[in-house]
Amino acid sequence: MIRLEPFTADDIGRLIEWIPDATALLQWAGPTLSWPLTPEQLARDVAALRPDGPYMMFKAIDEAGEVVGHIEIKSIDRTHANAMLGRILVAPLARGRGLSAPITRAALAVCFDQLKLHRVGLRVFAHNTAAIKSYRRVGFQIEGNERDTKRAPDGTWWNACTMAILENDWRAHAAG
Repeated sequence: MIRLEPFTADDIGRLIEWIPDATALLQWAGPTLSWPLTPEQLARDVAALRPDGPYMMFKAIDEAGEVVGHIEIKSIDRTHANAMLGRILVAPLARGRGLSAPITRAALAVCFDQLKLHRVGLRVFAHNTAAIKSYRRVGFQIEGNERDTKRAPDGTWWNACTMAILENDWRAHAAG
C-alpha cells in the first residue's frame, strides 16, 4: 500500500539525490528544470504551492514508512475537470519492487476522488517502455505519439507519447 503525503522543502535534498545526471533529469522532469538540479529550483516549485492551486507535489510512502517515490499533479483545471500527472519517480533503492503503478494509482485517487476530475493525462518518453507498461497497467491509454520532442544531453532526439485516463475508465479498471 502506498500513501501520498505533501512534498515539502524538507524533502528537496532527498529528491535531488535521486537524480544522478542531466539525462535522468530530462527523463524525470522534461525541460522544466535544468542541470545541475539545485535546491533553489525545487524550492520555487514548493513556494508556488497553494490550496486550490493548479499544482500538487507528493512524496510516496510505503508500508514501512519509507519514502519510495515522488509524483506531481500538474495543470489542474477545475473548470474543465482535468489535470496532468508529471515528475513520476521511484527512488533508486526502491526500483524493481513494482511501485510505479501503486504510486500512480494513489495520485489518480486524489485526482478522481478528491479533486473530482474527469480526465488525467501524462506525457512519457517513448523509449521509457517500463513506464508506459506501468501506466497501461493502471488504465492509461496512448492517445498520440510525438516525434523528436526533446533533445537529450547526448544530442539525440527523444519521442514522446501522450497518455490519458478518464474517470469512468479508472473506476472500471479499479473495480475489475
